Amino acid sequence: MNMEQGYLSTALVRPLLDAAGPAFFDQIPAKGNSAVQRVLKQLKDPDSRISVADADELIGQLVQHSGNDSVCVQSSNKFSVHGSCQLQHLFLCCNTLREALYYLEKFSPLLSDNLEVQVTRTRDNIIKVKLPVEDNFIVAQQRRRTEIVISTLLSWLRQLCGNELEITSIALPFPAPQYSSAFQNNWKCAVQFSADECSVQFPARWLDEGLHNTNPHILNMMKREVEEQYRKLARTGSLAERIRKAFLQNRIRLNANQQEVADYFHISARTLNRHLNREDTSLKQIVTQVRLEMAKQLLATTDDSIEQIALTIGLSGRRTLDRIFIKEINQSPAQYRQSQKSVPMAANS
Repeated sequence: MNMEQGYLSTALVRPLLDAAGPAFFDQIPAKGNSAVQRVLKQLKDPDSRISVADADELIGQLVQHSGNDSVCVQSSNKFSVHGSCQLQHLFLCCNTLREALYYLEKFSPLLSDNLEVQVTRTRDNIIKVKLPVEDNFIVAQQRRRTEIVISTLLSWLRQLCGNELEITSIALPFPAPQYSSAFQNNWKCAVQFSADECSVQFPARWLDEGLHNTNPHILNMMKREVEEQYRKLARTGSLAERIRKAFLQNRIRLNANQQEVADYFHISARTLNRHLNREDTSLKQIVTQVRLEMAKQLLATTDDSIEQIALTIGLSGRRTLDRIFIKEINQSPAQYRQSQKSVPMAANS
């Protein structure tokens, strides 16, 4: 499922409307703007999701109404009981930031089908909360969605840790827009544009700061609520596509068994098989397609030997990779690499 056919959580969009105020709602005609009307109906439930097309339409209306291109670059919001989703409740009830980031990383697709958060630590003890980098960040709609997610993430971090949390910097994968001053003014930290990643960065010492002592029964109850939402999400939409993404982002090992994959999605192995059967595929087929995708990328962009590429993607050797390529695309890996090298020449002729 790509972003254009995907969804955003209403929890991401609601702060935009709260900031716009009642004047914006007065401008919306009772009829004639079905996308915006659909969003407004769904906003009552902070755990519901809206289509990306509807969200983009609403954001466009907000930009037009305010005359301000930077409406998605929001300063940290105060906690709102009515506008907060279950994942936010779980995040804010965690006793340490480490625990909160663990749940954010695990359940981030509840906020958007395209949101796969990764938390890493650098050698100089900086934590990076990384968001996916898309090819089309130059497109305004994609850029604005990223601005919303980072604004939301910053709000959650500061609600949990307090305003004294030191955000070292934020890296954005798109060039500085005309409203670039709004980023530093609203986010209160250094912002790097045209970066090769999308991330929020802060010192690792914050990970295990004692924040509060939440009753473990309440924390477990919230965790169960979020897990149930995640299970429902896995049952709707394409589970095969979610598994494919998890493999490509190294969240699940390519040689993981069915139980490991099922555990990652908080479902049973039997449910996993049932859903994949409905989608006319299997775990083995998904793994083969992911290996094929990874091998194509390596063949086109590196000079690694075919034997080395086969080993990199978890195969026993070149002969196995040859079999997969010939069966799936009727070409050997060597033929595929040669065809990719000839593409620029053909385009220039």
